[in-house]
Amino acid sequence: MKLQPPAKLMSPMGAMFFMAVGVFLFGVADASTKWLTAGYDTWQILAVGRLPALFVALYLTFRATGSPFRLKTSHFRIHALRSVLIMATGYTFFEGLRLLPLVDCIAIAFAAPLFLTALSGPLIGEEVGLRRWMAVLVGFVGVIIALIAVPQDEGNFFTHLNLGAMFVLASALLYALVLITLRSISGKDSSHNILFHTSAATLIFVIPLAALEWRWPSGSDWGIMILQGTSSALAQLAMIRAFRSGEASMLAPIEYTALIWALFFGWSLWSELPTMQTLIGAGIIIAANLYIAQREVHHARKGKAAIVPENPALPE
Repeated sequence: MKLQPPAKLMSPMGAMFFMAVGVFLFGVADASTKWLTAGYDTWQILAVGRLPALFVALYLTFRATGSPFRLKTSHFRIHALRSVLIMATGYTFFEGLRLLPLVDCIAIAFAAPLFLTALSGPLIGEEVGLRRWMAVLVGFVGVIIALIAVPQDEGNFFTHLNLGAMFVLASALLYALVLITLRSISGKDSSHNILFHTSAATLIFVIPLAALEWRWPSGSDWGIMILQGTSSALAQLAMIRAFRSGEASMLAPIEYTALIWALFFGWSLWSELPTMQTLIGAGIIIAANLYIAQREVHHARKGKAAIVPENPALPE
């Protein structure tokens, strides 16, 4: 998916504002998810959380076509594949949130753009130069630092908390595959079709699993579930608006303010404070991702294929 010149619909400050709002709303969704994992099964949280995405897709369809029901597609197989990957990404990330402090999850999840760059060559034939490979290697050094920073019980790597770290790392890999499959269909189907059909297929897979462990929420928990799904859906709208008007190189740094919101929500809701090692690892990962993003934009402006890293902590 080559970078397209953004439509000049708003000022750069406007695009940056919508990007910042989107990142904040995804932070709210992540914090809400972590809160819900204390009392509900992951499949139930996934099922309820995906419902607002359908309404977002119908709204986008209406804006694009004048009708919310013009959803014809001939790419059911790729939509089904993407829904399985999205389901697996959500499950592993939510399980990580259940087991780990919020900021540790976000720091490790920033590995997704590194996986995206590394896999783009063998899977879809993208050209990845030596500089970007070096940035990927540096980024994975940061990932290792962040992983080692996760608390361990008597030096045993396969402990409760380290299992959470493996879940989040797996979610980062799966999210990279989600983005790669998005690239394979983005030029063949509309954005609202992609969002609707993948969301609908995900719900078809998830609802039976959610029913097995369903626990009827209390009034306040229903509110948090609605907040979780709605904030995620609104975040998608905000980011669509941002990327429609702002260049990726300008918006990429704002994506990593997700770490600030993870710090804030983790401290205010669960009294979680990160270790210095976690912050150092996250800093290295972010620096590597930003360098890769700049190199991708540089190559795109030369007319070459490009991969623009996206924030892995922001569920699709």
